[in-house]
Amino acid sequence: MHDTIIVGAGPVGSYLAEKLARHGHRVLVLEKKPDTGEEVCCTGIVGKECLDLLSIDKNLILNKANSAIFITASGKSLRLWRNEDVAYILDRPALNRALAQRARTAGATYCLQTQVTNIQHDSNRVCVHASQQGKPESFEAQTAVVATGFGSPLPAMLGLGKINDSIIGAQAKVQVKGVDEVELYIDHKLAPDGFAWLVPTKDGKGLAGMMTRQQPKKHLRQLLTSLKAQGKITSEDAPCGYGVIPLLPLPRTYANRILAVGEVAGQVKPTTGGGIYYGLLCADIAADTLSRALATNDFSASLLASYQKQWQAKLKRELSIGYLAHRMFRDLGNKQLEMLLNFANSFSIPKLITESRDFSFDWHGRLILNILRQLILGFPAQGIASFSKQPKKHNQTIPI
Repeated sequence: MHDTIIVGAGPVGSYLAEKLARHGHRVLVLEKKPDTGEEVCCTGIVGKECLDLLSIDKNLILNKANSAIFITASGKSLRLWRNEDVAYILDRPALNRALAQRARTAGATYCLQTQVTNIQHDSNRVCVHASQQGKPESFEAQTAVVATGFGSPLPAMLGLGKINDSIIGAQAKVQVKGVDEVELYIDHKLAPDGFAWLVPTKDGKGLAGMMTRQQPKKHLRQLLTSLKAQGKITSEDAPCGYGVIPLLPLPRTYANRILAVGEVAGQVKPTTGGGIYYGLLCADIAADTLSRALATNDFSASLLASYQKQWQAKLKRELSIGYLAHRMFRDLGNKQLEMLLNFANSFSIPKLITESRDFSFDWHGRLILNILRQLILGFPAQGIASFSKQPKKHNQTIPI
């Protein structure tokens, strides 16, 4: 019998598998895909803290960024920059593959093309039921970790609750022309309730995508058409990818013998939809908690609850402020976004952001509060009034 079964071989699942295996635990990773390095709908942008934590081969870095341009529907722009690199664009399929290989080298076992259908647990074990290349299989362990992408039915089956707000990510690989820094499009007609991006990667290639709640296929197509018309991209290299991104955490991320980690647990930045770094931080906490449980032979919910207490102590404030910022942003119309950008340029907000000690690619809370404080103190009274209209009503996740 295994010590831990991890469901999901993304960065968080494989990182956790390596951690546990290096502690001498018997780890089995179950992954529904036939290859750990398949394409995913993710830009792969991480900050320096995340890069240091990953400790990966530099060949996995496609590009570096020290600046970004925010562009409104009318074409007005705001540029942020630092003297040093603050973000790194990683080859996501290669990252997944590399982390899985590291976990295997540490002693973890992988079963691919294995779709987990149910997890049962009692006082003696965990039994994971799966379909392996169409055939029913079951696996036993002392503990199990759900580390899948968002949308898995497993958390609800395990009594962990559900996440009540999410957004859709849509992205395409493209050939880029004349664009050498990250561009972010704040246009709610182009990307309703979210924003769009064009990220140069390597050798004239890039990623064009968006976060939106409404008709992602239609709006991504409009984005690509617009970028082609502007001469910023010349073609698409691969079919478009789509994925649902959680904006809130699971109500509960533990049960008897069970933990949930990463995107499936909602450990994702609501501002950008990025989940790699926060997922890794939570995986470190999960590894320590599971090692303690295995050492003491105590797999009770009361012991595993320390995992949730610790990760919430680290991330809850960031997630709450980030979600507040997301909701404020999505309720603004394009006219208000234009006003906000004009105000930011007039009152040197870019300088405030880039020179602030609070500036961090991965930690947004203090900076968001600082910017809101400046807006309240400096925005003209008529500007404040125009932002107080009734917020838009939002549907939850809309089918692709």
